[in-house]
Amino acid sequence: MAASTAEMKSTACNLCFVNCGIKVALGGEDGRRFVKVLGDEDHPTSKGYICNKASRIDYYQNNSNRLTSPMRRTPDGSYEAVDWDTAIRDIARRLAAVRDTHGGERIFYYGGGGQGNHLGGASALGLRGALGIKYKANAISQEKTGLSWVYSRMIGEGPQIDVHHAQVAMFIGKNPFMSNGMDQARTFLRDIRKDPARTLIVIDPRRSETTDYADIHLAVKAGRDAWCMAAILGHIVQSDLLPMAWLAEHTTGYQDIIDHFRTIPVDAFAVFAGLQPELLRQAAQVIGNAETFALEEDIGIQMAPHSTLVTYLNFLTMLMTGNFGKPGTIGLITQLAPIIATHRARVDADGREVGVGRLPVTGAPIVSGLYPGAFLAEEILNDHPERPRALIVESSNPVHSLPESGKLRQAIRSLEFSLAVDVAMTETAMECDYVLPASTQYEKWEATFFPRNFPANIFHLRKPLLEPAANTLGEPEIHARLIEALGVFEPGELDALFAAGARGLEAYQAAFFAEAAANPKIGKLLPYVMYRTLGPHLGDGEAATAPVWGLCQVYAMKHPAEIARAGFSGPNAGNQLFNALRESSTAVVIGVSEYEDCWQRLPFPDRKLQLVIRELLDEVAELYKLAPLVATSNEYPFSLVAGSRRAYTANCAIRDPRWAKGRQVTALTMHPEDGALPLAGRSPGETGNRGGGHLDRPRLR
Repeated sequence: MAASTAEMKSTACNLCFVNCGIKVALGGEDGRRFVKVLGDEDHPTSKGYICNKASRIDYYQNNSNRLTSPMRRTPDGSYEAVDWDTAIRDIARRLAAVRDTHGGERIFYYGGGGQGNHLGGASALGLRGALGIKYKANAISQEKTGLSWVYSRMIGEGPQIDVHHAQVAMFIGKNPFMSNGMDQARTFLRDIRKDPARTLIVIDPRRSETTDYADIHLAVKAGRDAWCMAAILGHIVQSDLLPMAWLAEHTTGYQDIIDHFRTIPVDAFAVFAGLQPELLRQAAQVIGNAETFALEEDIGIQMAPHSTLVTYLNFLTMLMTGNFGKPGTIGLITQLAPIIATHRARVDADGREVGVGRLPVTGAPIVSGLYPGAFLAEEILNDHPERPRALIVESSNPVHSLPESGKLRQAIRSLEFSLAVDVAMTETAMECDYVLPASTQYEKWEATFFPRNFPANIFHLRKPLLEPAANTLGEPEIHARLIEALGVFEPGELDALFAAGARGLEAYQAAFFAEAAANPKIGKLLPYVMYRTLGPHLGDGEAATAPVWGLCQVYAMKHPAEIARAGFSGPNAGNQLFNALRESSTAVVIGVSEYEDCWQRLPFPDRKLQLVIRELLDEVAELYKLAPLVATSNEYPFSLVAGSRRAYTANCAIRDPRWAKGRQVTALTMHPEDGALPLAGRSPGETGNRGGGHLDRPRLR
């Protein structure tokens, strides 16, 4: 049964972090198929844009791998279905046993909120508080913590890189034509291609769909981006293209950076990176002469050799050329809740971080409150008294996405207890003692905390499109039942707050802050408390949105000017915003910033950009050795580059082969010359890069 456009419901795509607004028509025999998907023209940022991932989102929602019952592993390794009451009671008992015997710090947590599915991650804060969990990680801790560590040290807050309005834009480790990962990616590429006043530079080892839109393609050798970016900054410094008066006024440490890059052997670095020196210098000259320059990086860099160093070089290139605090450069966003927490560091007089938090066994650093997932198996597989004894995994599949999957499988099986909460029986779930079936993003109220637009930022609180699949629960309800089975609160302890919730948001606001000040337990379990005391009064199925009410209160207190510009003001501004989010069918502008605000929001005493990260300047010195971080050999002169984001890939939870219509589900791409030539006689690393780049359009200045 087909559905008309008039019957379409508004929601958002959950298959990349941009979360474009979409409209969905339901149909099929059971009325649960997404028979038509269109862009939502009323969405304030995507404005009707849609990519082919979103258009095929039915493969996410309607997949045969859905879990439909709590599953418990039996002694022979198979699974048996159990009822919810049995599962909740048994899981709470076993988690409490680990907590009471070894301490809550010995229960590790991984995940919490998949793409576009973040209310579950928010509510998990309550469960972690009830158990005393200290160590948490998620996919961001393997992809983005290097980025957050760098920008936290240099600018102190989460940035929006405004490539959409920059005179010169650059992508590195990013192929937005295929992966999107930015607002209206293909529209942006078409527009900049047609504009003779703008320049696009793309750094990518291969000729990609995005490089075909570039003015300059720097085809760097795989893994040698650090030499490329160091050479670009070296040319800018050595050619005296720096805004010295601006640097003196707005930055700290600029002379130290100049001293380091004044001696960079630009041509030697370019050649080692597999590039023609004259083309690299031309790109650097364009950047140095630009009125505005913005550089976007992505996972192609953030999960590659020298990842954090390259991120640092990227930010140095923008900041040393004066690209902060004006359109087409870097702006500091305001978010309802940051998806990546700012990394607060103490730095000594030499510019090195001190007092870094670390994992108890391996000593791996904690960045932005997240431990690095790649150390999880090593943290578990030992006899150290402080090793993890239990693991909770939610909306994540680390066995699939982290290195050494076999070792991680062994580690999970060795634990005293393990729990997975997900929509499907993933590779990770198949190693856990219990698996609880969650409702999908489109079967419950949901939201995403990713938006990072500037100057106007948005938030999208989304209504469910479908009833939850039979015998599944939303994560907030799962967490609440576990907390109650743990017996954290006494009977009647929250009755006053529940009664206040029945009287409306203003009454609840006054009662909540008073109760939270008087009862320390509330502060540790905020999402649960709001879910059970405010949530039932919000409307049918809306209880999961209650923690967003709390976020709105905090946002209104932290950013009164920004929220007022968005139309919410006075002592009731947080409640106004919360109601607007609940009532809107699409995303809502939650705050409007001004570029002048960026300077006041720098969290440093001198309100200046901090350019020196001594640990990474030490790594710049190592580049002079011209030795790749990942070496190949004559016997095996290849580097495997895996995990490419493509138009027909989604997430690690559900990977329906039908998704890749007309394509091989798995494929290996190799340069024809590498496939044709014999291995003997080739020097190490002589693969995968032919030509060193190209100039597409002669419109450079």
